[in-house]
Amino acid sequence: MNKKGFTLVELLAVIVILAIIALIATPIIIGVVNDARKESAKRSVEGYAKALESSYYLKLVTAPDETVDIKSVTPDYTGAEVTCSGELTINDNKIKLSGCKVAGFDGTFNYENGRATEA
Repeated sequence: MNKKGFTLVELLAVIVILAIIALIATPIIIGVVNDARKESAKRSVEGYAKALESSYYLKLVTAPDETVDIKSVTPDYTGAEVTCSGELTINDNKIKLSGCKVAGFDGTFNYENGRATEA
């Protein structure tokens, strides 16, 4: 007898194997995507803080009596807005921010010593 094609049992076995692989891979992929989003948000806060630092140093040279406003909203490179509702403190010419949020990411960050950390 000349047999061509696959049997139903063979096709079901392949489908079951693929489903098991998908069940294992899906949480891993979701975790990687969430970690990437968090790192992207951290970098956005760091970029925002560095822009504030630059503004601070510029105003220190050009208009030392003015203050730096952290309530302003600045879009990052992705177009997401970065806002900081906490305090801006400057010690030894180092900026410290708290309560920073990035639009599109559900989390709050603080910035100190050149690094953003989760609040």
